Amino acid sequence: MPGSMIKNLQQRKKKRRRKIGLTVVLILLMLLAIAFLIVWKVFTVENVVVEGNELYSSEQIVEASQIQQGDNLLTVNKALAVGNIKAALPYVEDVSIARSLPDGIIIQVRESVVSFAVMTDTNACWLVGPSGKALERIEPAAFNENPHINGLLISTPTEGEAVSSPTPTALAAALDVMKELDGTGLLEHIRVIDVEKEYDMSIWYDERYEIKLGGTDELAYKIRYLCSILDQLSEFQAGTIDLTQAAQKRATFQPAA
Repeated sequence: MPGSMIKNLQQRKKKRRRKIGLTVVLILLMLLAIAFLIVWKVFTVENVVVEGNELYSSEQIVEASQIQQGDNLLTVNKALAVGNIKAALPYVEDVSIARSLPDGIIIQVRESVVSFAVMTDTNACWLVGPSGKALERIEPAAFNENPHINGLLISTPTEGEAVSSPTPTALAAALDVMKELDGTGLLEHIRVIDVEKEYDMSIWYDERYEIKLGGTDELAYKIRYLCSILDQLSEFQAGTIDLTQAAQKRATFQPAA
């Protein structure tokens, strides 16, 4: 066979291989496009369920998240939605968002059900959550009507953001107390947190007990100790509980006169 014919056959084979390769690529692209359209149409947000909310309605939380019906379920930006909710609704402490195939979103929230009134260095008054987030401004006259923190001034805060203070050690002490009380069932009963002297802090439990904590040393242990003491006291008792020597496993209860 002449060399020119062999060369032509080889060129035709190469062209056929290129055409086959191109055809395969086009088919794959078409399949991917079809799959994308199916996923886009099938996995769309139809149901958004909110759990754990008490202060805000489900509608408020869904609206704040900016997740809408018809959004693609697989491309929902969960981190952005969490940030949107926290920015719009200051009483929301924690948010988690999960997908529920084929068409659902579950938003789980934890709200600040306890807050403390704190004065600012400009004589305004704000409610602050256990995590130190500014919740809302209230009238200064309502300071004593709410659970409140004595001995602490905060700088003028921004709603929904962490507070700061010209006396950061007092703020840190108050936050430590709230952190250790949170989740114990005691925080809801605390009427006053006094951090005027950070080495001699005290809290008031309802109108029944003044609890002397001393400093923040061994604070977690002191709160556990307090829980065990309260379990042993009758609901009819009142007085002073001294935990300043809890590290030495000593505590005293002085009944009210």
